Amino acid sequence: MEEYLGGLVAELQQSLAAGGAEHPIRLEAEPIKLNPDKAVSLGVVVAELVTNAFKYAYPDGRAGEVRVAFSTAPADHLRLTVEDDGPGLGDKVVTRGTGLGQRVIAAMARSLNSRVEYDPSYNGARAVLAFQA
Repeated sequence: MEEYLGGLVAELQQSLAAGGAEHPIRLEAEPIKLNPDKAVSLGVVVAELVTNAFKYAYPDGRAGEVRVAFSTAPADHLRLTVEDDGPGLGDKVVTRGTGLGQRVIAAMARSLNSRVEYDPSYNGARAVLAFQA
């Protein structure tokens, strides 16, 4: 997963920068092996969350980075965290645009027998997905 997510983050960085959004994406990923179906679902979640951060976290050319972390968690779980230092989500997730991205994220999380949770107390936006290895 470390290699897969590294390649995905590099592609996202290049693609989003080509669209005029230049924010660094920092990745911290442990060298974890994951079956291909779970890896693809996780990759889709990462792509959607990072894209959302680029679109909504730093309006008007404001500087900032997006952080992606993937690691082991207690009780045989794995944990994905995507966060930024933008204005945050408040106490609920606000669907902007068509809402398709949020539906895709939810569907991929369900395929991992989990769901994405947003931390309303975080200063910015933080999405966390924990699932069984």
